[in-house]
Amino acid sequence: MYIKKLELLNFQVIKEFNADFEGNVYFITGDNELGKSTLLKAIGAMLTGNRDAVLKNGEDKGFAKMVVGNDGENYEVELKFTKANPRGTLSIKSQTTGMRSDNVSMLQKIFGYQDFDAVEFSRWSETAEGRRKQIEVVKALLPEKVRTRIAEIDAEVTTVKDKRKDANAEVKTYTTICANAEKQLKPGDVKTYAEKKDITALMEEQNENARLIEKAKTVRQARQQRIEQLEAIPGRIKEVEETRKSNIKAIDDKLAAEEKEVARIIAEANARLEKAKEDAKANKKAIENDYKETLQVIVNDKSEFVKRKANADKWLEEYEANNPEQLDTAEQLKKAEEHNRINALVVDYMEKKKQKEAAEKTARTFEDKLGALAKERETLIATSKLPIAGLSFTDDGLELNGVPFVAGKVSDSQIMEVAAKLIIASNPTVKVFRIARGESLGEKRLQAIIDIAKQNGFQGFIEEVKRGQTDLVVEEYTENE
Repeated sequence: MYIKKLELLNFQVIKEFNADFEGNVYFITGDNELGKSTLLKAIGAMLTGNRDAVLKNGEDKGFAKMVVGNDGENYEVELKFTKANPRGTLSIKSQTTGMRSDNVSMLQKIFGYQDFDAVEFSRWSETAEGRRKQIEVVKALLPEKVRTRIAEIDAEVTTVKDKRKDANAEVKTYTTICANAEKQLKPGDVKTYAEKKDITALMEEQNENARLIEKAKTVRQARQQRIEQLEAIPGRIKEVEETRKSNIKAIDDKLAAEEKEVARIIAEANARLEKAKEDAKANKKAIENDYKETLQVIVNDKSEFVKRKANADKWLEEYEANNPEQLDTAEQLKKAEEHNRINALVVDYMEKKKQKEAAEKTARTFEDKLGALAKERETLIATSKLPIAGLSFTDDGLELNGVPFVAGKVSDSQIMEVAAKLIIASNPTVKVFRIARGESLGEKRLQAIIDIAKQNGFQGFIEEVKRGQTDLVVEEYTENE
């Protein structure tokens, strides 16, 4: 649909205006304060319903009427305003069916007009805020499902970025903590002091060593006693032998005395002699038996003493091999306590290192998530059919064929072409665009807009200041201009 007719009465600075439009591109010319911008504003208000107070100062009432349509359907849009209602009341009526509505949402539903200026759109690329506006314009052209998903992705990206910020702060904190903990260690400490020493075992060992030292004293005394007992064995044997000899001699002496006595009194002593012989034999036998038994006891004692001495020698040999009297357990305890002090530092460092690595892993997870969301967003945009080939957008702004959509990177004619095509794509129903301050575009940029309008069947209204021109003039563009 196109604008076919526009009529204004007391619309802001315009007292009266009436024109029919059948052409393609129109120039609105004149000096300042004649109503050029007002005329563009009136077109925008009648297509969107968006307006502020429009009644001309000093007047009681006014109206704006516009016919919009095509060969199949025409709509009459009327805005009536008064002092009491300077914004006015807007209505839309179908010339075909006669149906009329005062509901602005009905007008917006029928026309679906997206109101933005091509020149203004091109200038948006000069600021970050403007580039965000450009993105929203392009987003609006994406399928609703894609827009919804991109909005979800953008919201999720914001959340993930906040989480990543917290995670990176945590990584930074743990990195500092870990570095401070590591400063207390020397190279190799982590490996050397990884395990804590059990001082309890050393204390038990110290007590056991004290017990062994006391036992060694007892064993040494016992061994000395055995040595003395062994040294006494030959004397004991000699004493027994001498006792034996003495006893036998005494018996022999007694026997000789008896024999002599018997010889003297042989008759009387024969019986006594025989008895004495028997007694002597028995006594010798008893003495021999006693000798053997006593000697066996001595032999057994010797064997036992040798065995015990050997045990004492063996135990002392083992004892001397690791003599607790030569061990400095107190020094070992001191070293163990120092070891455990460094071990505590190592354990603390390893725990902080573990926390740092966990924080880094969490941060990487958020980075991966952001990468995946960015990839999904990029894919959604790339696979959606935008009206301009090669047009896409990132968080930073629009891109055309991978190049930032800003002056100096993209030519002026390309910027205007994209802006015009976006207006066309945004307004498939009412094919109308408006451009303010057309004189600032330059001939090349202006011609590019006109060419695009013709190629895409759009109707354009371009404001242009002409100094010294006292009348508001609306004229159709022709090739010879």
